Amino acid sequence: MELFLIRHGQTDYNAQRRWQGRVDVPMNIAGREQVVKIRQLLRLETIRLAKIYTSPLVRATETANIISNHVTPIFIDERLIEINLGDFDGRYEDDISQEIGKRDYENWRSRNFTLPAPGGESIADVMVRAKDFLGEIAKSKSNEQLGIVAHQGVLIALKSVISGQSELTALDDYKQMNSEVDVWDIAAKQRLRTIKIQQIFDKTV
Repeated sequence: MELFLIRHGQTDYNAQRRWQGRVDVPMNIAGREQVVKIRQLLRLETIRLAKIYTSPLVRATETANIISNHVTPIFIDERLIEINLGDFDGRYEDDISQEIGKRDYENWRSRNFTLPAPGGESIADVMVRAKDFLGEIAKSKSNEQLGIVAHQGVLIALKSVISGQSELTALDDYKQMNSEVDVWDIAAKQRLRTIKIQQIFDKTV
């Protein structure tokens, strides 16, 4: 089974270097344009997703709807909601850095959510629900291609569970840009490739 792990398109919070977490921020115009390009690229590669699972947050459901284009069935799953960043939710990175000190903030940020934000979840907490979700979809047909639209923290957790790797270097490698697609083989427990928007221009030149 191939999983197409899709990060939602850009939001104003992304552009402003502002943590979103559970704040329900919609995509901006640039983000919607990014997702349309990803949909075009998947179509060029004749990829037919059997289902799309998505986080309930609007930036993810918007992404799923654009990619589906009223064709692929969409299933909202609460387990795919973004990591809870507690006191950091909705706050600018610069403000947090000034408040707790640049060194402490950079240390927290570099740990890829292994240290929870004050009042929030750790990546280990997210891995619990990621494992539960993956166990359920593993019951699908082995030859299906499934789309999963989610967020940075959740996507890191999903890949960590699939690969069995949770060291900091692996977690750092599992990060995705907005609208980037990582393709993983569950049985092989490995990444097959990464699909980026730039590839649509490479294929159409």
